[in-house]
Amino acid sequence: MPQIIFVCTGNICRSPMAEGILRARWREAGLTDLVVSSMGTQGLPHFPAEPLACQVCRENGVDIEAHRSRSLVGDELRSADLVLCMEPAQRRFVETFFPWIKDRIGLLALWPEKGRGGGAIADPMGADISVFRKVFGRIDSHLERILPTLSALYSPGGKIPQ
Repeated sequence: MPQIIFVCTGNICRSPMAEGILRARWREAGLTDLVVSSMGTQGLPHFPAEPLACQVCRENGVDIEAHRSRSLVGDELRSADLVLCMEPAQRRFVETFFPWIKDRIGLLALWPEKGRGGGAIADPMGADISVFRKVFGRIDSHLERILPTLSALYSPGGKIPQ
């Protein structure tokens, strides 16, 4: 079964939102057989998602209440088909410490392009709800943009209407 992992810093804001959004959109499209998870480059284990991230997701029909943070897990990264980071620094971190998956790492804001410049989705930690809503919207729009590509790559015969 294909596996996609989202990476941010603490694994309590952006990557759990991305995980929840992709899982919901995949299911809404009637697609199955995809493992979606998230991790943090500095994630402390077992923390719930930031309450404002949960609230914004809930407002948009996405449930991340059960999420618990975690740090990078080498075995899971090794088996991932795609690892999408929120910032270039996170991408460099993963590439440095897990070089064997370098060809499967990208930035959510740029993927499937291979470019290295720009592409950061800012961390909303410590900001108010309006910033969390903007970050949710940005993540959601990038996932909507790449859903057809993900479907073509990872769903047997799957095609998401454009």
